[in-house]
Amino acid sequence: MVEEQQKRVEEYTNRMLEEIDKSMRKMKGDAYRCAANCCDNETYSIQKIQKCVLNCNNSLDQAQEYAKDEIERIQNRLQRCVMDCSDRIKDAAGPNPSQRAFEKYGDQFDKCITKCADNYCNTLPNLEKTMKTVLAEKFH
Repeated sequence: MVEEQQKRVEEYTNRMLEEIDKSMRKMKGDAYRCAANCCDNETYSIQKIQKCVLNCNNSLDQAQEYAKDEIERIQNRLQRCVMDCSDRIKDAAGPNPSQRAFEKYGDQFDKCITKCADNYCNTLPNLEKTMKTVLAEKFH
């Protein structure tokens, strides 16, 4: 059961990452074209080209950092939920649970993990929408 939830979380996350990447592609292309223009200027010194390229990538770097931070934040939330499930089951089962208790608490753990995965997957569409809005407004 836990493996199923993990696979579902990965699928939802990958789908969102693809969509975020698509929304940043124009920005990436603009940064690369800008950097290429820097390199095409034969009058620039090495230092001026480096500064020009860094300047071209500044907005893209900030946008990628923002996206990375948001994804880490939501993944940390999922990890905390899973840890809370584990802690609750350990507290309820005690130090040496019987096989019957192990099965009972295993089912409870699976249900708890499923709830964590549901909450995570249900949060991703709103996060994606918010991220796309922020990326479009703040970094373009």
